[in-house]
Amino acid sequence: MKKLLLSTAIATSTLIASSALAQTTITGQLDLSYKTISDGITAGTANSTTSARGFGRESQINIQNKGKLNNGMDYAAGFSLEFDGQNTTNDTTTLFDENTYINFISGNTTVHFGQDHIQNQDRTLATFVGNIAEDQANFAGNNVAPDIFIADVGGNIAQAFGAGIIQNVPNIGTFSALYVPSITGGVSASDESGADTAGESGYELGFVGSLGVKGLSTHAFYSKADAADSATATDRDLKGTNLGVSYNFGAVTVGYNYKKNEPTVNTAAASDIKQNEFGLAYAVSPNLTVAANYTKAEKDGTDTPVDAKSKSISVGYNLGPVALTAQAAKLEDFDGKSGTDADVLYLRASTKF
Repeated sequence: MKKLLLSTAIATSTLIASSALAQTTITGQLDLSYKTISDGITAGTANSTTSARGFGRESQINIQNKGKLNNGMDYAAGFSLEFDGQNTTNDTTTLFDENTYINFISGNTTVHFGQDHIQNQDRTLATFVGNIAEDQANFAGNNVAPDIFIADVGGNIAQAFGAGIIQNVPNIGTFSALYVPSITGGVSASDESGADTAGESGYELGFVGSLGVKGLSTHAFYSKADAADSATATDRDLKGTNLGVSYNFGAVTVGYNYKKNEPTVNTAAASDIKQNEFGLAYAVSPNLTVAANYTKAEKDGTDTPVDAKSKSISVGYNLGPVALTAQAAKLEDFDGKSGTDADVLYLRASTKF
């Protein structure tokens, strides 16, 4: 017992001494929005409405720590708490699913362990102000038909716990590789036990950088998530590609993004989706930006005979600690079926602290 107490005291004193070399920060973000959707779906059909409107909220607190290890390497660690909307179920299941990590850093190389922190495919270089097409069509509840626009590719595996490596190449960009043992999460409520779920493993390879060209931004990601343990012989893996490029000409920025999911869900009946996004932004002043986006999504299969399209115009205004966004969008055939159109208005106020 004395030996145990002694070893515990030594471990505690070591942690206290190490914390003197660390820097802890607490930051946060709050987004409040108002959104309306008016669609052309036949009244009385499933998931139909002539209009939908309401407020939205996303709020997050980030606790982060960084410093030096006693071997001279750097480290960074942290986690976030996310509170969205007034849905108790959502807050319970997603409260701790944000930005959790411990990283070990040596020069330009980082070894990563965690969830929702490593650079990943959840990005676009064609929407500069406002929401991407998939978020334009998204509305809480069962009052708007589902859309076929792509937000995430390849199962969005960075939202699960995993291990990865990040390599920065100065003036070129950052390469990354991520492995997750279970694409559906795979984390135990205790550090003394492991967790296994029906989801199989997955990996993601990525690059983000300028390639040494001033004004150029690029990214390239490929994700693959294995079929579930319970998969039949006809089930397929989830594969995703996200390629983006943008270039800044001073006050003008242009961008293009390509996304592909194959298949869209983990069943033999699922079909591939290819999506092309085009964006343009103009900085009217240091605080005022106007932007436009055109997105087209094409899904294979006879159940979606036409392409889904989104056209939007956005305005962003920077008030210093608060940023304001207004976006108007026209959605055409957004569920892949002719005549499923909608007009969307989105207003948002955002602040970080």
